[in-house]
Amino acid sequence: MSRRQSGFSLLEVLVAFAILSVSLGVLLQIFATGLRNAGVSEDYTRATLYAESILAAIGREAPLTEGVRDGPINDQFSWRGTVDAYAENMPDPEKTRVRAYRVRVEVFWQGLLQTRSVALETLRLAPLEPPDGRR
Repeated sequence: MSRRQSGFSLLEVLVAFAILSVSLGVLLQIFATGLRNAGVSEDYTRATLYAESILAAIGREAPLTEGVRDGPINDQFSWRGTVDAYAENMPDPEKTRVRAYRVRVEVFWQGLLQTRSVALETLRLAPLEPPDGRR
């Protein structure tokens, strides 16, 4: 009686390990990409929150005057704010006694390969100062 051995051949085991290693490599790459994208998304979210906060402060906590202001937020983020007079399609400021300003805030940080940024922009109205300096 001849007994036949049952089981896997060496070639079958090697092919199975090759398929398994390729599959695990692809899965690890997918997870690494997901984690990297989550980190980038978190940076964009934080930058947007910082930009909203700075934009809200301009004209309330800081004077609404034309010019450029900038500075660091923390070790990772910095900001630049620009205030310009805005007159496009606006009525005469002398009649309305208000002046329009375009306020733009950009928050930027250094990403892995490039500098990334988030910019927010709005229009603000400010009362026009009386000619004699009285209110």
